[in-house]
Amino acid sequence: MSQGNPDIRQQVEDNRGTLKKLQLLIPGLRGYRNKEDLRVSDELLRNEVADKLDKVKGNIEQLRKAVASSGDFNNLTAVGSLISQVQALSGEVRHAAQGYAGWVAPITINEDKLNKLYDYDFTFVSSVIQLDSATSAGSLNYDPTAPASVQTTLRQLAATVADIKQKWSVRMESIEGIALN
Repeated sequence: MSQGNPDIRQQVEDNRGTLKKLQLLIPGLRGYRNKEDLRVSDELLRNEVADKLDKVKGNIEQLRKAVASSGDFNNLTAVGSLISQVQALSGEVRHAAQGYAGWVAPITINEDKLNKLYDYDFTFVSSVIQLDSATSAGSLNYDPTAPASVQTTLRQLAATVADIKQKWSVRMESIEGIALN
């Protein structure tokens, strides 16, 4: 990742206990341990992204309050739809299926694939961070004297959410072995 955002994989490795370090010394367990650590990294990353999306949803809910208190029912539907889309995406990210290191896994992911996915996720995470910035206080404003002015912002945010959702879909296809080999 960037200097301000350390690589979660390294944090997981740094937090290995004695038992996990011992498992790395045993050839039969080494691969299992490495895969499990990558899965933990993936889960941490997905939870961070979902938390950020939940924050975005909260930011948009503040806009909904302003729109509703102004009696602007024309824009209320669009704001509500955007909130629903962000909430659904957050749930998909947080509760997505993970690979399993066992022998009979429904989705098996090797270490190379996990590393490729982790590297790919940088653009996905960056998009979510930009969405958070675009919806933060001061960036997302509503002018009750010009209610139509919020429509452009709502369309831009909806397009950004659609783009993030598309990136998420590509990621899931990759996990299922469709895009990454």
